[in-house]
Amino acid sequence: MLEPALETASLPRTTLAEFYRFALLLTGHIGSAERIMAETLAGVEAELGSFRHANNRHACLAQRIRERCIEKHGNESEEPATPRLLREQAASDRPEILEIEAYIIAQHFHSMPEPERSALALFYLELFSPEEIARLMKMTIEVLGDTLARARGLLQQSLRTLRPV
Repeated sequence: MLEPALETASLPRTTLAEFYRFALLLTGHIGSAERIMAETLAGVEAELGSFRHANNRHACLAQRIRERCIEKHGNESEEPATPRLLREQAASDRPEILEIEAYIIAQHFHSMPEPERSALALFYLELFSPEEIARLMKMTIEVLGDTLARARGLLQQSLRTLRPV
């Protein structure tokens, strides 16, 4: 769960938890996601306060998190996410997160290429509308649709390879 030190006056704790899930899906690693969140928040705290609208703060934070995750994508030296982490963080109004082990999903997201990985994570976490995701990803809504379709196919194909333990 997010540590109190990661809280910010510009963003409520629930919003930060959603962005942490975004970082975890992009990195596939608990430690990386926590570090990226801490580094990103430390770097943009003053900037976030200058935005009048929450959507602009969210877009700025999502872009910075995505940039840092892409930079760190090749770091495989950390432990993968564990099922315990996201089970504790899963919102009670999202029981579907519990149906499939969250750490498996994070690992499968992490293995997808960009921009499919980021687009699908933003879409499934419902952080932004499709139009906002397209703007954030610097693509048209049509290209976003194609990207999401490819990403869903990749994720479905990857999840089909799972074998029950």
